Amino acid sequence: MTGSTAAVRPGGGRAGGRDLRGRAFPALTTGTPHERLESVQSLCAWAEQEAEDAIEWYLRDKRLKRLGSRAIRGLMIVLATTGTVIPLAGTATGADIQSWGYVFLAAAAGCKGFDYFFGLSTAWMRDMTAAQALRGELNEFRLAWSAELLRDLTGVPEQTLVDRRMRLIGDLAGKLRTHLESETADWTAEFRTGLQQFQDQAAALPAPRGAGAAAER
Repeated sequence: MTGSTAAVRPGGGRAGGRDLRGRAFPALTTGTPHERLESVQSLCAWAEQEAEDAIEWYLRDKRLKRLGSRAIRGLMIVLATTGTVIPLAGTATGADIQSWGYVFLAAAAGCKGFDYFFGLSTAWMRDMTAAQALRGELNEFRLAWSAELLRDLTGVPEQTLVDRRMRLIGDLAGKLRTHLESETADWTAEFRTGLQQFQDQAAALPAPRGAGAAAER
C-alpha cells in the first residue's frame, strides 16, 4: 500500500528559493516488513534533507546580509569622515562649505538608521547562529541513527525497530521546527521594535511652519 504525498512547510522555503519551504513528504509503502523499513529509511533521508535545506538557506541569507551590512557600514564611515573633514577644509581655505558637512553627516546617520531598521548587521549574525545550531542537531541525529543501525538486531521485532527509528526522525523534525519558529519569532520582534522606534521618531519631528499656522487658524 502506498501512502499519500503531502507538502510540509516547516518555516517557510527551499534553500535555492527566496523563502524556506519544506520538501514534499515521501511516498510510503507498508506492505511487507522490508517495505516498512525502506519507508522509514525514506523518512530519514527526507528529514536530513529538510535540515540541509534550512542550513543552506541560512548560510545563503547570511552571505547576502553580511555583504549588505559591510557595504552600508563602509558608506557610513566614508560619509561621516567626509562630513567631518569638510568644515575643517572650509576653515583652512576660507571657503563657505561648512553647510555641506551637515549634509554628509546627516547622510551617515541615515545609513546607520537604515542598517538598524532593516537589521542587516544583526540578521547575518543571527543566520550564522541558526545555521550552526541546525548543523549541530543534524550531526547529533546522524550519530544516533548510525548507532541504531550498528545495533545487534538479532531477535528484535520489526515493529520495535520502526518505532525506535521513527522516534529519532520525529525528534529531528521537531527540533528543526523549534529552531525555525524561534528564529522567526526573534526576527519578527526585532522588526516590530525597529518599526515602532521609527514611528516614534517620525511623530516627534516638528511640524512644518505652514502646517502649524494652518492648524492654528
